[in-house]
Amino acid sequence: MSRIVLITGASSGIGKEIARELVARGDYPLLVARNERSLRHLREELGTGDWFPCDVTRQEEVENLAAEVIRRHPQVDVLINSAGFGRFGGALQIPLSDYQAMMETNYLGAVRMTLTLLPHMLERGGGRVVNIASVAGLSGSPNLAPYVASKFALVGFSESLHLEYAPVIQVGVLCPGPVQTPFFGAEDPSGYFPPPIARRLLDANTVARHALQLIDRPRVKVIPRSLSWAMRLRRWAPRLFLQMNRQLYGTWKKKDIEV
Repeated sequence: MSRIVLITGASSGIGKEIARELVARGDYPLLVARNERSLRHLREELGTGDWFPCDVTRQEEVENLAAEVIRRHPQVDVLINSAGFGRFGGALQIPLSDYQAMMETNYLGAVRMTLTLLPHMLERGGGRVVNIASVAGLSGSPNLAPYVASKFALVGFSESLHLEYAPVIQVGVLCPGPVQTPFFGAEDPSGYFPPPIARRLLDANTVARHALQLIDRPRVKVIPRSLSWAMRLRRWAPRLFLQMNRQLYGTWKKKDIEV
């Protein structure tokens, strides 16, 4: 049965690929992003769905969006919070304004959208929420402090929401490793990570397909599988994991400087 699915961050990257996969499955996408032109082009490409320009950092815009969506459609079956961005750099190099901006978009943007649509879902008798987080939301990472903090918050919010509202509202969280998109403003993101991680960069379509699996089976899911095992080590032996992580990044950074 076709479901109505609202996707934030739909104009590029993972959000765009999620929209394409939804249409391939026969679902009806509601495309949400700030870039109106990109949304129009995506809607033309898909040949179905609706698009809504909205800045998820602005409560008034989110409320207006929700009102318009509910006016046009009888229900929203699934909300996928994919809007987000990152900045790469040392904790002291990144300005506080970027810390705030990442928290406003990556965390509070998802919170605003979820809390605004949640009463509607509850009134309709149920719904699904899928949040696109990151392995950075499960463990610290050098040169990503503000991004990591925003994703840690999103994972915690997601788990708490599930505990409060399941089984009526099911919440899934996807935690992918680094993705092959110009996320940090560079065409090739592999240079930001040590070789063992850079060699395993995910493509956006793979991430999108895993995200849609969480609609049917909501849970916290880490991809790829190799990182899933790393996160288990993080839980079982946190000191050992952090020591190995520091050594991995430290060795790579030292070699990079020497070259």
